[in-house]
Amino acid sequence: MIKIEKYYRIIAATLDWIGGIVLLPAMSVVVLLDVFLRYGFNSPFIWGMEFTEWALLLVFIFAIPACTQNHGHVRMELLIGNVGPYPQKLMSLFYCFSGLFIFYLLAKYSLEEFIFDYELERVTEYLSLPVWLHSGGMFVISVLLIIYFVLRVMCVFIPTEAFTHIENNTFED
Repeated sequence: MIKIEKYYRIIAATLDWIGGIVLLPAMSVVVLLDVFLRYGFNSPFIWGMEFTEWALLLVFIFAIPACTQNHGHVRMELLIGNVGPYPQKLMSLFYCFSGLFIFYLLAKYSLEEFIFDYELERVTEYLSLPVWLHSGGMFVISVLLIIYFVLRVMCVFIPTEAFTHIENNTFED
């Protein structure tokens, strides 16, 4: 289980790195240049807004696995820290099943969109980016998160150090 978590952490960190170190600065440069060209020369990039929308969505999507694994989501630390191990297990299970449900729905929707966009060969208006790339990316991230939540559920019942690095001693009875 520890090896699986290691590989998952590598995948999540790589996606997060691509979003934060590659896409976010590229998006910032495009926006700054676009604003300068718009107000300085009245000639903005026609594709600037489209690139920014795609990059922002990809930054968000690529950050979800690392954020989820590091417990970067909003949760009630006061509540979790002041209950016993059994209620913590129940809260963790509720959290995992909620995540499974949400990302199952997102995976199902994005797979349908992926097939639809791919069959119609849809592309964006200015950059001619294949639209199926975005829905395919959402599908892959959703599947990664479904796997993550299944592993977290397993770790509630099987004593292991994997997938509980933030909540040390959380699952001890």
